[in-house]
Amino acid sequence: MSKSNQTAGMQIMTKCPLCDYKYEKKDIKVMNSKEGVVTLYLNCKNCQGSIMMLIMTGAFGITSISMTSDIMEDDFKSIEEHSCVEYDDVLEMHKFLKNK
Repeated sequence: MSKSNQTAGMQIMTKCPLCDYKYEKKDIKVMNSKEGVVTLYLNCKNCQGSIMMLIMTGAFGITSISMTSDIMEDDFKSIEEHSCVEYDDVLEMHKFLKNK
């Protein structure tokens, strides 16, 4: 990574980690923004590789996590439409698996 993209140990993802293709602004989409956490979806137009990135703000500053994924943009929309897993759901699944 060039010095212009690296400051005090912080790297900015400007290129696809799979093929080194430079991202354009239109390749980066904000999928969610809640309570100090922003979820970004980056799609490489060259290799079709997808990156999911979480950027979090907290008491100790800004943290980011990114990972390659096979998730597609439409998958994010589908996930948003479903509710979260509740404690009762976990207990019900545990009972179900225990009885098998």
